[in-house]
Amino acid sequence: MTPSQTEIEKALVDVRTAYRLLHDYQRAALDAAKYIGTQLSFDYRGGYQGFTDNSSPKPGKGHLSLSSWDWLNLVFYDFHFTRRLGSTDLNLLIRLFSDTGYFISDDPSPDKTVVSTFAPVELSRTMVGFLFYMEWKPEYDGFLNARDDVRRFLETGSELPVAFKKGGVVGKCCSFSRISDEASTDVVVAELVQMAKANGFQLTRLNKGS
Repeated sequence: MTPSQTEIEKALVDVRTAYRLLHDYQRAALDAAKYIGTQLSFDYRGGYQGFTDNSSPKPGKGHLSLSSWDWLNLVFYDFHFTRRLGSTDLNLLIRLFSDTGYFISDDPSPDKTVVSTFAPVELSRTMVGFLFYMEWKPEYDGFLNARDDVRRFLETGSELPVAFKKGGVVGKCCSFSRISDEASTDVVVAELVQMAKANGFQLTRLNKGS
């Protein structure tokens, strides 16, 4: 049965509610990424969305057949930071997984643009990953689309592909709720410093000790 106009109007209340909630969530994600980068004395170097090849169309550009995710970049997004350590650069990638449903789906052919193929929202999570590395290599690029590797990273909290291990990349991930307020984020920052030092990166923290 086709929904009536009244039913659609009621549903649109949920749409408006969702957009306002999304605004606040994305603001929290941006603020958290900035805070973590600042506390670790990293400079922000830009970001990339992971679900599509296009960023939100700029004024007068784009076309209407683009994926909806092109207008909702932070569903899966990489924030890149760098910091000079001695004569080399240490890099930090903060990877936001707003919805892990695609990566943990049991559907035999999940599609990023068909959300019905995602795992149910109740079984999915909102998570954030952190990777430290000295140099990004071409063989790392496939991690974005290697669903099994990403799923393993999300489920174990730290397991990375062999290529990353060989290249000295270290990382961890956790629930987004752990960086949703300053006190909780401070604990995560301390854990990141500890992890970095344990793997030979002489990282220190701004103001609040190392």
